Amino acid sequence: MFSADAKDEIAAVAFDRACCPATFVRALAAFSGGGATRIISARRASAARAALRAAKLAGIGAVHAHPGRAPRRAVAHGAIELAHDAPLLPEAAAPARACCRRTWLRAAFLACGSASDPHRAYHLEFVPPDDGAARALAKGLGALGIDAGVSRRRARPLVYLKGAAAVADLLGRMGAARAVLALDDLLAVRYTKNATRRRVNSEAANAARAATTSVRQRQAALRIVRGVRGRSISSTLREAAQLRIAHPDYTLAELAARARPPVSKAAMAYRLREIERLAT
Repeated sequence: MFSADAKDEIAAVAFDRACCPATFVRALAAFSGGGATRIISARRASAARAALRAAKLAGIGAVHAHPGRAPRRAVAHGAIELAHDAPLLPEAAAPARACCRRTWLRAAFLACGSASDPHRAYHLEFVPPDDGAARALAKGLGALGIDAGVSRRRARPLVYLKGAAAVADLLGRMGAARAVLALDDLLAVRYTKNATRRRVNSEAANAARAATTSVRQRQAALRIVRGVRGRSISSTLREAAQLRIAHPDYTLAELAARARPPVSKAAMAYRLREIERLAT
C-alpha cells in the first residue's frame, strides 16, 4: 500500500539535530489528539517505534499505554503514553527552526496523514483532531511554500493537497524518497502511454484525412480527364490528374516524386487543388 509504505519510510528518517526528537514527540501527541491525555495514538507499528525512539533521545518518559500486552504487541497496537511532566506544545504550531519544521511535518503525517494510491489519484491529506490543529497545520504548510486546501469531512477538519507535483514535493520534504521515486516512475509510464496514444491517434486521423482527400482528388481527376475540359487543361495538370488516378493511395510527396520532372510536394498539392476547382 502506497500510503503505508510512505509512512514506514518516513518513520525511519533520522533526526537532523538534537532538538528534533522532542519536536517529533510533541507534534505526534498534538496531531494524534493525545495532548490532554498524553497518549500518542500511532496507527502503524513503525510510527510507534519512532515515537519511543524519539522520546528516549529527547529524555521524555514514555511507556506502552497497554502494559498488560507483550512489548511487541503493545508497539504494534501503536499506543504510547508520555510521562505526566512531558512538555507538549499547546497547539501543534510549526517550529521556527528548519530542521524541526521538517520533523514536525513528518510527525503530523504519521499521526493523521495519508496518501492515496497514485494509480487512482494524486491526493494527500491530513485529518487533524481539531480545528486548531488544522489551522496550525495549514499555516505551517503555507510557511513552507506548500499550498494546501482546508475542508471538512464528517464534521472533522481536513487539510489536503492535490496534484502529482504537490504530493511529490511534500513526500520529498518528509524524506519519503522511495515513495517519490515510485510516483515519478508512474508519472513517466503514464506520460509515455499518453504520448504514444496521442501519436497513434494523430497518425490515424492524418491517414483518414489523407484517404478522404485522395478519393476526392481522384474523382475530380476522373471528371477532368473524361470530360470536355480534359482536352484544354495544361500538361502539368493532366499529368497530376493521371498520377492521382493511377496511384490513389500515394501521398503528395510520392506523387510529386513520380512527376516528370519531379516537383515539390507544394507544387503537386497546388496542381491537385486546381484540378478539384476545375472539376466543380
